[in-house]
Amino acid sequence: MDPALRRRSRLPIHMLVLVVAVLVVLAARSGAEVITLTEETFTDKVKEKDTVWFVQFCVPWCKHCKSLGTLWEDLGKVIEGTDEIEIGKVDCGASKPVCSKVDIHSYPTFKVFYDGEEVAKYKGPRNVESLKNFVLNEAEKAGEARLQDEL
Repeated sequence: MDPALRRRSRLPIHMLVLVVAVLVVLAARSGAEVITLTEETFTDKVKEKDTVWFVQFCVPWCKHCKSLGTLWEDLGKVIEGTDEIEIGKVDCGASKPVCSKVDIHSYPTFKVFYDGEEVAKYKGPRNVESLKNFVLNEAEKAGEARLQDEL
């Protein structure tokens, strides 16, 4: 076979590989966005105007945290696209000052922040539907409080 002809016949295969790679990257990015918060980013993020942050505080060695599996990422997928709600995660092993500042003493702990202030601590069942309903309810309360403040 002519070498030039062989190169031309390979070009579509290379393009196909490139297209598949791009699609894999896009599919990975379209998953839930759980934002990892650190000592450097936590305060600024939870102070974002008109944004409710639902944050999970964990440590890698905690068996209860491990038993959650993909629960937090699954919640992120369900909440993704909901205006003014962000799902965050803090590794208290790596960001101890953050966890001390917000009074974390057990793992996992789930808290809601609005305008930089803690507004609620979640103590309910650990399933996506319950977590989603809780954060949506807290976001509604925050929105109502904001409206009252504006009046």
